Amino acid sequence: MRKKIISIVSFGVLLNWLSIFFSYKKLDNLDINQSIATGGFPLKIFSYPVPPMGNDWPPMEAWPVFFLNLIIWIIVASVIFFILGKRFENRRSMTSLVVSAIFMSMLGLSYLMLKFD
Repeated sequence: MRKKIISIVSFGVLLNWLSIFFSYKKLDNLDINQSIATGGFPLKIFSYPVPPMGNDWPPMEAWPVFFLNLIIWIIVASVIFFILGKRFENRRSMTSLVVSAIFMSMLGLSYLMLKFD
């Protein structure tokens, strides 16, 4: 049971970061004081500033929505695991999911630091 929960959370983390990567949407603003893009799916999490105007880290107000999005993706991952079940129960797939989630989290945090630079 513990392995299944770890696999579901890891898969949810992967889906959350992938949704942030692929939901980058440029805005049609011409004002330099406004955001140039948004990111996050299904909820909009981040509003990316003009590149030289960021403070190297997302604002604290964005993180609760980030974690809410993570909970949504963990629910989606649990539904996928419920449907596919047996394919993800061996030790090798669980280990690869955990390693992939850790790697994707490090890559995602680097991505955010670059976007808010």
